[in-house]
Amino acid sequence: MQSVIVCSGVNGRCVVFGECATEPVPGESAVLRNARMVLYWPAECGGLFGLAAKGPREGLRLTETVDTTATEVVRQWLSVSDEAAKGLQSWPACSD
Repeated sequence: MQSVIVCSGVNGRCVVFGECATEPVPGESAVLRNARMVLYWPAECGGLFGLAAKGPREGLRLTETVDTTATEVVRQWLSVSDEAAKGLQSWPACSD
């Protein structure tokens, strides 16, 4: 399984971190396992690319983890480093 961040939906504004068996294909749907929606990332993350490369920073907001989800249409996807994946998997879910 490969850790990825997928931007999906009509405008690509649905940002989901998870694992997939094959590389997502832009324009197609993707199935992600152990998925979490990224609700907000602070500037300290260094943008979406920084989040994928270095992982979470204070202020990041994530949902709870779901076993499986399918995206509607992949607009963009990024590979996630092992360091970032560990941080994203263990980051506490936002409570509000």
